[in-house]
Amino acid sequence: MPAPPSPRRLEILDAAVVVLAGHGLKGLTHRGIDREAGLPEGSSSAYFRSRAALQQAVAEHVSDRLVQDVADLSDTLAAGDHSVARAVRETGALFRRWLSHPELVLARLELTLAATRDEELAVAMASWRAQLVEVVRRTLEAGGHPDDATRAATVVAALDGVLLAALQRPARQRPAFLRSSLELLLGSLVDPPRPA
Repeated sequence: MPAPPSPRRLEILDAAVVVLAGHGLKGLTHRGIDREAGLPEGSSSAYFRSRAALQQAVAEHVSDRLVQDVADLSDTLAAGDHSVARAVRETGALFRRWLSHPELVLARLELTLAATRDEELAVAMASWRAQLVEVVRRTLEAGGHPDDATRAATVVAALDGVLLAALQRPARQRPAFLRSSLELLLGSLVDPPRPA
């Protein structure tokens, strides 16, 4: 297991997420990151020599944070009843938190689109997606549902769509949209467990 990143490296990566979310991949420059982090010019390039290294590190940073959030959600759901209402409430809370500070979600969307044209980035993004699907698969299995990777991948894809649609709505409309969408989605995709 790799050593945790240094505080300075984390500071640079967090600034990179903000720059990426605000300016897109074309705006993700060492100079822009240094400026966002309030660091002397050249600081981020000392950690990430090339643009490719920077993009790869940001992709891993974004992925790690999102996967950890979903793993925490999974642990929360596993610790209580497995009702759709609880899943809607807990998933909605995570989505509202992400949407209240959307930089991480926006950065992930930028990286996902860029990965369609960049093989190295595609590998990183496919890896995070696979981790995410695995967390959801284990959550479904713990809830008594069949071990089904296709079902888990479908749930992830559908939830991704709900998150994107919520992001495009005015902030005041998001809670009601999330609640109704998650009730519909989780109620239809996560059918009752089959008897043994």
